[in-house]
This record gives sequence, structure tokens and C-alpha cells, in this order.
Amino acid sequence: MSILYWSAWLVLGTTLAVLVYIALARELPVPDFVLRRVEARLAEANLAVKFGRARLDPTGKILFEDVQLRFKQFDEPLLTSRLVFIRRSFWSILAGWPVPDEIRLEGAALQLPAMLSPSGTTEPLVRDLAVVLRHDEKTWQIDQLAGRIGALTVTAQGEINPPRKPGAQPLSLEEIATRFLKVGRRLVLEVHQFDAFDEPALAVRLDSPAGIGNTASFLFTAQGARQPWGQPLTLGPLAITGTARLDGPGERIVRLHAAVHDATNRDEEKSPGAVSRPEITVENLRAIISAQFRPDNFSARPVEAFVAAGRVTADGESAMAPFLRADLTKWPEVRELDASLATQIDGEFLAAEVEARLKEQSARIRAEGRAAPEVINRVLARHTPRAAPFFVFGDPVAFTADAELAPGWHFARLTSRVSSGRLDSRGVKISSARGRIDITGMNFLAYDARVETADDDEARGSYWMNFRTTDYRMLLTGHLRPPNISGWFHGDWWTSFWNEHFTFPVAPPEADVDVQGRWRDPTRTDFFGQAEARSADVWGGDFERVDALVFLRPLYTDVISFNGTRAGAQRLRGHLKRFADGTARETRRLEFNLDGSLDPKIYGLMLPGKADDLLATMQFSSFPQLHAEGAIEGNWPGATPNIAFNGRTDGGMKYYGFPLESAKVTGSITGNDIRLEDIQVAVANGKASGKVVLSGPPESRSLGFDLYLNGADLTRMIRATEEYQAHRTGQKAATITDSKFLKRATGGRLDVAMSAQGSPGVLVSFSGSGNASLTGAELGEIQLFGLLSQALSGLSLNFSSLKLDAARTSFRLTDGRLWFPDLRITGPTAVIDATGGFAIAAGTLDFTAKLRPYEENRNLLTATINTLIKPITSILELKLTGPLAKPDWSIVVGSSAPHPPAPVVDKAAEPVAPPK
Repeated sequence: MSILYWSAWLVLGTTLAVLVYIALARELPVPDFVLRRVEARLAEANLAVKFGRARLDPTGKILFEDVQLRFKQFDEPLLTSRLVFIRRSFWSILAGWPVPDEIRLEGAALQLPAMLSPSGTTEPLVRDLAVVLRHDEKTWQIDQLAGRIGALTVTAQGEINPPRKPGAQPLSLEEIATRFLKVGRRLVLEVHQFDAFDEPALAVRLDSPAGIGNTASFLFTAQGARQPWGQPLTLGPLAITGTARLDGPGERIVRLHAAVHDATNRDEEKSPGAVSRPEITVENLRAIISAQFRPDNFSARPVEAFVAAGRVTADGESAMAPFLRADLTKWPEVRELDASLATQIDGEFLAAEVEARLKEQSARIRAEGRAAPEVINRVLARHTPRAAPFFVFGDPVAFTADAELAPGWHFARLTSRVSSGRLDSRGVKISSARGRIDITGMNFLAYDARVETADDDEARGSYWMNFRTTDYRMLLTGHLRPPNISGWFHGDWWTSFWNEHFTFPVAPPEADVDVQGRWRDPTRTDFFGQAEARSADVWGGDFERVDALVFLRPLYTDVISFNGTRAGAQRLRGHLKRFADGTARETRRLEFNLDGSLDPKIYGLMLPGKADDLLATMQFSSFPQLHAEGAIEGNWPGATPNIAFNGRTDGGMKYYGFPLESAKVTGSITGNDIRLEDIQVAVANGKASGKVVLSGPPESRSLGFDLYLNGADLTRMIRATEEYQAHRTGQKAATITDSKFLKRATGGRLDVAMSAQGSPGVLVSFSGSGNASLTGAELGEIQLFGLLSQALSGLSLNFSSLKLDAARTSFRLTDGRLWFPDLRITGPTAVIDATGGFAIAAGTLDFTAKLRPYEENRNLLTATINTLIKPITSILELKLTGPLAKPDWSIVVGSSAPHPPAPVVDKAAEPVAPPK
């Protein structure tokens, strides 16, 4: 019995000793059956484990060192851990729980085998992993989870309550490992994305609220980022938060709340020739992103985004408080990314809707609002410096626009409708403008446009321009003064042309014009237009209405058609071409073909220096009909005209003061010569014809003419001569008329043929010859012959009723004197043969005459009288002297004939027989 007691005490003592040892040692080698059971359990899951050392704690804790866990088909481990701590209590064993009560890992790593890695080598997914898991009947408690996924630091805490469905089995180790491999293959392709972030960290909080299930709340933070997701972005401090439900089948909505202190989009590296995109900076960015989340593979697909910012700055321009909504339901194959945007830029609001294809980097944008003038001016000056001077806005611009961005976010086209106030278009002051604007590639087109200028000009039409070549075309219709758009043309040629040739003092013309050219090459500018003006000055002449069709380029002008009216009946129509010098831009050649019925003074104003000599010789009582065509080479005063013209007047005119009843002239101007080659004139109820040549330089002009006059009324011819004398001497015509030079010359007809040459306006310089005849007048009633009768009555020879009715003579003109060598005055009762002259400048007579009474009457009575008085008259010589206004007859015995002038050598001055 004592042996039994001692044996019992020995066993108890030994057991106590062992217990004391175990209590003091704290660890024991893991029994083989335990290890084999672990290996068998893992083998069922197609897993194999390898460790360097295993220790057992008497309280039920097992410690493994240098653990490697792998799939049997892979040589590389899935999990490596410096330490794995497993605790399983006695009561959990009794309860039959298949999982430990606690699991701890230190210095662990999860990695992807080389066979599954895209690089062909073992890829670490999670490094520096430390985990503390506790398990009770329903829940896994995560007291600690920390590790690194690439550059990302991950921490997690909380609890997970695995879902329990009736009859459902918990996930096996093999299923867990398989899912890890599936997720790991995707994760390893994206893990490098975290390299772009500065100190990225992800903190996860796991919960399992009743009635909801397992949820995960997470917070992602970083101090900044450089080119995240391969985009040219630079981000400042940022944070992203969200909550997701982890259990349950199918997708569920996750809302992410993001905040970024600042973000910059900048092209860090550009390939040669690539188009540089503007830098975009965003301040205080806030976003809410809704995504469809799948917990089975941890994938997410964005659905909708709301984005707001404090300020967005692009290329120096800022938008205040922009707000953006984007529809992302078709992510990542986005075909119609719908987004709406509202913002404020320089105090003006605008809104936009965007449909983007992110994969193609293309988009369509619809926008409306107002743009501040300062913003537009700065943007144009920076990006389109050539076009900027034409669009300097002074007021906000209201617009609606549709834009399209081609793949690569390259601008493709824009269609818009705009309305603006003040606009300075390269010096053209526009008070308001509106219309449609389309931009396709490098082509700019404004159409359905209406523009009003500060000078009340108004135009409608279109404007096209190619930004690359600077080619342009304007089609305009409206009320527009051409000089007011001179800023659109380089140089002063445009302003000079209009100011020198066409001005509109009252109102702008109604015009329809086509202007095209190239801004960088002003010599290629073409202007084609039709205009109607209510009041216009054309080449110095004022018109009440003008219609013109004009083609114009810098060195060439073609007035294709011109029709002007003034003072009711006065008209001018025709066409004109002007060729200018390529360097001085002065007129090189002027071609024209004109028909008109203007006041000759207007011709003088329109053609200064070109028709002055001709117009100075004529005065009209009604406006002549004139046609002129030809060319003028050079510019006055050195220009050389070559002009053919014809004209007529039916209302009376004066040529060098000599009155004409009507005239029809055909002539030409060649150089300094003016030729009136066919002159048809009605004067003093007679008809005259002839030709005139005005030649020589202006300082020494020569005038030659041939004149034939038939059937002129003597009375009217005398009065015309008196008017000519009055014009020449400056006296009033009435003074001479009242001098009683004539009593009655009614019925007399005058025929004259004359050729002469001299200096125009200097009568004494003319020399020439001619002949004349006078018939049908009662010359005896003329005061000149009445004085002769008085002189004869002193000799008791009363010829107060001399019947003289015809006169014929030839004459020569030289040194300001008319010489009549064979003047014969005849009538039924007497014949007077006279020789003498008339000093034109002094207006004095110097004639000697022989009177032969009844020379032409041979009846018996007159023959007897003639026989009786012939001895007396044969020795008497009549002498006529004194001024034409007060002549004096005297009786001289003997001969005292005046000396004739020297013979005229000039062929042009030889007598010319009058036409039959």
C-alpha cells in the first residue's frame, strides 16, 4: 500500500515537476502529431508549409519561425513570415472550432509566384506585414494589420463577421489562396502606380453593423503626387475617404470623397514637334465620386462624379468656384462621358456640358455664358498674336458654343453664336457686333454677322480666315464708309485711294463688297464691291447719287462701272482703270471711258490739270453732253494724256467769250496738244464748221484754227462780236451796243472762211487769212454809211439813201491788225471799193475808198448822172478813220491809201475759200 502511495506521490511529483518545468520554461517542442495534423490540413488545401523552428506554449500557443507557405504546384512561396504565432484555447478545442483563437504574423510578406508574374520573377505584393487576428464564435477581430504595398503604407483595424448562410461552408484555405492569386495578378500590374505618390498611406476601419453586414471605411492620404496614373499632373496634399459594404453578392455603390489642396496639369516632357498644352492649376479641389464596387475581386467602376474647386487657372486665366458633374457609367470604355460645368471667370459666369471619350482623349463641349473682355484679349494675344489686333474687346462677349476635341485632346472645330459690344479691330472702332463663328482646324469663319461702328456704319456678311496662311475673305453688305476700315489693310494705299477719289460727307454708301487677300502680304489684297451713295464726292466732284462697281488692289484700280447724278439732270457714267507705281504708289497710268452731262466746272474739279486749258476757253449756258475715253500716263504735272472726246451743247456757249448757239465737237488731247478735229457750230442763226489745234507746252501755247461760217445773221453776228470784244477788253457789252454803231442790219447774211494761228488769249499774236461776204442787209442804214452820206452832202452830193446791200472781201490778220485789200460794197445806186485795216487792240479804222455812184445801175437816167459826177468822184478819195464806235469820214483830193501789212508766210494763215 505504501508502495502504491509512494508510486502515486512519485507520479504526482514527477507531474508536478514537469508542470513546474513547463511553467518555468514557457515553451516546449511541438509534438509531431500536431505538426503532422497541420501539414495534413494544409495538404488538403493543396498547400505546403515549411518553417525553420516550431515551439509550443503550455497554454496552447504555437510559435513558428521562418515560415513559408506555398501552393504545391509552385516552387515560390505565397507567404513568408519571420514569425507566425497561433493560439488555440482548451475550450475552443472542446467546442470543436476549426480555426485558432488568435493568429499573429511578424515580418511577413505576400508575393506572387514567378509563373504568374508579368515580369517572370517573384513579385512581392505586400511587404513588412504585421498582423494580429482574434477569432471568437462569429467574428474576426483585427487588432493590428500593417504592411506596405509597393510605396503604399496600409493599416487596418476592426472586425469582420463572416456571413453565414444556412448550409453554406466557410471559405477553405485553398479558396482563400486562389482568390489571393487572382487578386494578386491584377494588383501587381497596378502597384507601381503608388510610386508617383509622396508618402501614400491607406487606413482601413472594418465594422459589421447589425442589419447591414461587413463594411470598410478607408482613408487614403499622400503628401503629394507627381504624374499619377501616367498623367502630367502634380498634386499637393490629398485625402480620399469612402465606405463600402464588403459582403453580399453583386455590385454596390461606393462614394469616394476626395480633397486635394492643389493640382497642376503640366507637360513635363514633350516630344519634338508636339503641340504644347497650357498649364492648368487647381486650388482646393473637392470631389464626390460614385463607383460600382465588386467585393469578390475588389474592382471598382466609376459611375458619377461631382467636382468643385476654389480656383482653376489655365494659361494665366483663372476660373473661380467651378463646379463639374460627370456621368461615368460607361467607364472605362467611355463613349459618352456626360459632364456639366459651371464657373466664374473675371466676374463673368459660364456653363458647359461635356461629352468625352477618355480612352480616345476626345470630347464635345457645349457652353454658354459671357466672357470678360480682358480674358479674351489676353488669350488672343498669347495664342494667336496675328489675329489679336483684330479682336480687342471693350465689353463682355455673350456666347453659345459647341466645340469638338479630336483624339489627343487636339482642337478640331467650334461652332458658336456671339454678341459683343465695343470692339477695336486694328483701329476699326466697332460699337456692337453679333453673329455666328465656326472654327475648323486652322480655318476661322464668322457668318450671319452684323457689325455697327462708332460712326454709325452698319454691315452684314461673313469673314473667313486661315490662321496658318493668314489668307482671308470678307463678304459685307450694308452702310459702310471704306476709309473707316482702313485699319484692316497694311499701308496707306486704302485710305489714300478713297480719300483722293471717293468721299461720303453726308452718309455712308449702301455697299456690297468682297475683300480677300493675305494679312502677311498686303500686295495680295483684292477688293470687289458695288456701292450706292446718296451723296458723294468723286474725284473732287460732288454728286447727289452715285452707283459704282469697283475692283481694287494696292497698285491697281478698276472702276468697272460708274453712274453719278447731280443737280437733277447732270449725269456721269463710264469706267476707269488706275495703275500705280510699285514703289511710290503714285499713279502710273489712268485709263477711262466716260459719258457725262455735267457742269464743266465739275470736270475741272474731277480732272485738275487735265482739262483746264480746254475748259478755260468755253463757257456754257446749259451743260454739254461729253464723251471722253483714253489714257493718261504718269501723274500731273508730268502726265501725258492721250484722250479722244466728243461733245455737244444745244443751249448756247461762249468760246473765248464769243457766243455760240450750239456746238458739236470731236477732238483729242495728246500730250500738250488739244485737237478739235471736227467742229460744228450754230452761231448768229448761221452754221459754222472747222477745226482747232492747241499745241505746245503750257508756257508757250499755240492756237491754230480753220473756220467756215455760212449764213450768219449780220445783226446777231455784230452783237456776238461786241460780246467778244467786251470779254476781251473787260467792258460791259451794253456799252458797245448802245454806241449806235448800227441802226439796222436786219436781213443781212454773213459768210466767212478764215485760217489763223497764234497764242491763245493774245489776239495781237494771231496771223492768218480769209475771205468774207455779206449779203441781204440795207448797209446804207448802218451808221457807218450814214456818216459817209453826211460827208458827201457837204460837196452837194447827197447820198443819204445809198442803196448798199452786199459786201465782199478777202483779208489778212497779222500783228493784231485785220487788212482788207479788196473790200467791195455794192448796191443798186453805188459801189464802194475800199482798202484798209482795222487795229484790233485799239479798235480803230484806217480805210481809203472810191465811190462809184450808180456803177451797178446802167439805165439811161443813172448813166447820165454818173457821167456828170464821175469827173468829181474820180478825183475824190474817201478816208475812214477813228474808233469803230465813232468813225470819221473825210474827203481827200488825190491818193493817200494806207500801206498794207507785210505778206504772211505762214501757210496756215493763207486765205481759204469758203465752202460752196
